[in-house]
Amino acid sequence: MKRKTKIIVLWLLTICGFASHSITDMLPMFWGKNIAIATDGVVPGGMVAFMMLLSFFLPACAILCLLADGKGKALKWVNAVLAGFMALFNIAHAFMELPSDNVGQYLVLPMMVVIGLYLAYLSFKFVRQDEQ
Repeated sequence: MKRKTKIIVLWLLTICGFASHSITDMLPMFWGKNIAIATDGVVPGGMVAFMMLLSFFLPACAILCLLADGKGKALKWVNAVLAGFMALFNIAHAFMELPSDNVGQYLVLPMMVVIGLYLAYLSFKFVRQDEQ
């Protein structure tokens, strides 16, 4: 499989991982557990926008950078920087969330870290392949 295709698949797995992380957080609700964080009913708009940015917009921009047929390296660098940021965020997020009383997070978050690190590795390798 070509490196570009591998990177795109890893970005898609990142989107799926964020969706799985959210679904795993909501599953206890089906057994009657209250999963609400704030009881005042006010949704922090900044947090919603930030999570949308991280879980969909950033990966979508990186995928579009890879799908562009430009000859330059600028879009490859944008993808690599976004992949590096995503890897760092996945590591930080795993340390913030774990330990958790939700056992499913012990499966989702470590896999997100592995995917993020491999994504960053392949993305920076993709940039360097043109330099050699």
